[in-house]
Amino acid sequence: MDDENITQINNTDLTKLLKYHFKCQIAKTYIHQSLFKNEECNCKLEGENWCEDEDFHIQYARKNISFQTICDGFTELIPIIIEGQNETDETECEQWSCNNIYTRCDGLWNCPHGEDEVGCDLSSTLNCSLDHHKCVSPYTNELICLPIKQANDGKIDCLGATDEPTLCQKKYQEQFSNNFYCINSYHESCISVADLCNNYTICDHEDDEKFCVKNRTDIFTYDSICFSPDSSIRSDVEQFLCQETKFKTKEQIKYFSLNGMNKPVEDQAKDIIKRRFSSSSRIEMSDQHELRCHRGFDLLIWSNNEKNLTTNTCLCPPSFYGNMCQYQNQRVSLTITFRVLSDSWSTLFAIIISLIDDSEERIIHSYEQFTYLSIRDCKIKFNIYLLYSTRPKNE
Repeated sequence: MDDENITQINNTDLTKLLKYHFKCQIAKTYIHQSLFKNEECNCKLEGENWCEDEDFHIQYARKNISFQTICDGFTELIPIIIEGQNETDETECEQWSCNNIYTRCDGLWNCPHGEDEVGCDLSSTLNCSLDHHKCVSPYTNELICLPIKQANDGKIDCLGATDEPTLCQKKYQEQFSNNFYCINSYHESCISVADLCNNYTICDHEDDEKFCVKNRTDIFTYDSICFSPDSSIRSDVEQFLCQETKFKTKEQIKYFSLNGMNKPVEDQAKDIIKRRFSSSSRIEMSDQHELRCHRGFDLLIWSNNEKNLTTNTCLCPPSFYGNMCQYQNQRVSLTITFRVLSDSWSTLFAIIISLIDDSEERIIHSYEQFTYLSIRDCKIKFNIYLLYSTRPKNE
C-alpha cells in the first residue's frame, strides 16, 4: 500500500491503519508490523544493498548526518536537495580533514590517496616515509615503497591492486570481503583473502600464488596461509597481503572517541611481537632498551622524511625531567577545603593557587586554577600537586 492510496482513507481509519503498520520512509510504502524485521526485505529499494525494515543501523546512518563520518570517503547519507543541489555527507568536503581520529588506521582508505593509512602497517621491517605507501611489487614480489601520489590514480602499481582499493568496492557497501584484485583477469577480478597461498590458482596470471613461499617446511594444514594461527610462519610479504586484503567492515555509526590511538595498530603491534619472538624460548634485553624512559613514553621522531632519519626521545610526565625522565622534581602536596557564608552558597568563586619563589624574581613554578560553588562542592576536598620547575627531589 502506498501513500496515494492511504490519503483516500478517512482520518479514523487512517489512525487505526497506522497503528499496525510500519512506514517505509524512502520507498514511501506501508507494511504490516508483522513484516518488520522478519529477516526478509519488504521495504525494497532499487539499486540498494540494504533494507529499510531490516537494517536499522544502516537506516539511521542513511537519514542522519554523523559528525564522525562526515567527509570520510564513503557516502552514508541519502542525497538531500538543498537550494536545488543534491547534498550528502560527502559534498562540500574541501576544507574537511579526512585523516582524523575516526579514520586513522581503520583499514579503509578514507582519503583520496590513502593518507589516513600511511604508516599504519607494522607487519614488516620495511620502513617507508610519510609520503609513501607500503605495497608488493607485481614484478619482483617484494615489498616496496610507493609514492602516495601514485595511489588511487587509476593505474595499478601494486600486487593485488592494494594501491587501487576502489576497484573492489561498491557504492554504499558496508562489508568488503573480496579485496585482492587479479590484474588482467578474464574470470575472477576480486577474490577473498582465503584464496591467497592455498595452492590453488584463481587469478589468470597466478597473482594469488606467485608471492607465496615455495616448498614450505612448516606444518601447513589450513586452506590459506592467512588463516594459520601461527603468524610467525608467514613471510613479510605474505603477512602484509594477508593484513591488507582481509575482511573489512565500514562502520556506519561511529561513536565519539577520546583516544587517538587506534586498536588495529595496537593489535598489529601485539601480533608482531608474537611473530618475531615466538621461536625464541628466551630473549635477553639489554639495559639500553629496558625502561629507557623510566615513567615516560619512548617516542620515535621522524626528523627527515627524504633521508628516512629518525631519533628516539622521551616524553616525560610533569613530575619527571631529563633526557630519559631520570630526574624527579620536588613538589608541594596540598589538600584544601572551603567554607563560605550562607549568603554566598550560590556564588561561583574562581580560585588560583600558585607556587612562587620567595625571592626578588618571584618565579612562578606552577599553578592550579579551578572553580568553587558551595552548593556543589561544600564537601569536596581538593587535592593539588604543585611542582618546582628547577628543583630536583634530592636537593
